[in-house]
Amino acid sequence: MGSDHKNKFLLTNREREVFELLVQDKTTKDIAQQLFISEKTVRNHISNVMCFETHNNKKQMIVK
Repeated sequence: MGSDHKNKFLLTNREREVFELLVQDKTTKDIAQQLFISEKTVRNHISNVMCFETHNNKKQMIVK
Protein backbone atom coordinates (compact mmCIF):
# COMPACT_ATOMS: atom_id res chain seq x y z
CA MET A 1 0.00 0.00 0.00
CA GLY A 2 2.83 2.43 0.81
CA SER A 3 4.29 2.81 -2.69
CA ASP A 4 0.87 2.70 -4.39
CA HIS A 5 -0.43 5.46 -2.13
CA LYS A 6 2.73 7.53 -2.65
CA ASN A 7 2.62 7.19 -6.46
CA LYS A 8 -1.00 8.36 -6.54
CA PHE A 9 0.15 11.92 -5.81
CA LEU A 10 3.01 12.21 -8.28
CA LEU A 11 2.66 14.16 -11.53
CA THR A 12 2.65 12.25 -14.78
CA ASN A 13 5.32 12.96 -17.38
CA ARG A 14 2.75 14.81 -19.49
CA GLU A 15 1.57 16.93 -16.55
CA ARG A 16 5.20 17.86 -15.90
CA GLU A 17 5.68 18.80 -19.56
CA VAL A 18 2.58 20.99 -19.51
CA PHE A 19 3.65 22.63 -16.24
CA GLU A 20 7.16 23.35 -17.56
CA LEU A 21 5.70 25.06 -20.64
CA LEU A 22 3.17 26.92 -18.54
CA VAL A 23 5.87 28.47 -16.33
CA GLN A 24 7.60 29.58 -19.55
CA ASP A 25 4.52 31.78 -20.16
CA LYS A 26 3.22 29.60 -22.99
CA THR A 27 -0.50 29.86 -23.67
CA THR A 28 -2.85 26.90 -23.57
CA LYS A 29 -2.98 27.04 -27.37
CA ASP A 30 0.84 27.11 -27.65
CA ILE A 31 1.18 24.13 -25.30
CA ALA A 32 -1.49 22.16 -27.17
CA GLN A 33 0.22 22.76 -30.51
CA GLN A 34 3.68 21.93 -29.18
CA LEU A 35 2.56 18.68 -27.52
CA PHE A 36 0.07 17.71 -30.26
CA ILE A 37 -2.87 17.55 -27.85
CA SER A 38 -6.12 19.50 -27.58
CA GLU A 39 -6.46 22.69 -25.57
CA LYS A 40 -9.03 20.89 -23.39
CA THR A 41 -6.44 18.24 -22.55
CA VAL A 42 -3.96 20.97 -21.64
CA ARG A 43 -6.55 22.52 -19.32
CA ASN A 44 -7.18 19.10 -17.74
CA HIS A 45 -3.46 18.66 -17.08
CA ILE A 46 -3.24 22.16 -15.57
CA SER A 47 -6.20 21.34 -13.33
CA ASN A 48 -4.52 18.10 -12.20
CA VAL A 49 -1.31 19.99 -11.37
CA MET A 50 -3.30 22.53 -9.34
CA CYS A 51 -5.09 19.74 -7.45
CA PHE A 52 -1.71 18.11 -6.79
CA GLU A 53 -0.36 21.40 -5.40
CA THR A 54 -3.44 21.95 -3.22
CA HIS A 55 -3.19 18.41 -1.84
CA ASN A 56 0.51 18.82 -1.04
CA ASN A 57 -0.08 22.15 0.72
CA LYS A 58 -2.83 20.65 2.87
CA LYS A 59 -0.67 17.62 3.63
CA GLN A 60 2.24 19.85 4.72
CA MET A 61 -0.06 21.90 6.99
CA ILE A 62 -1.29 18.70 8.68
CA VAL A 63 2.26 17.42 9.22
CA LYS A 64 3.35 20.71 10.81
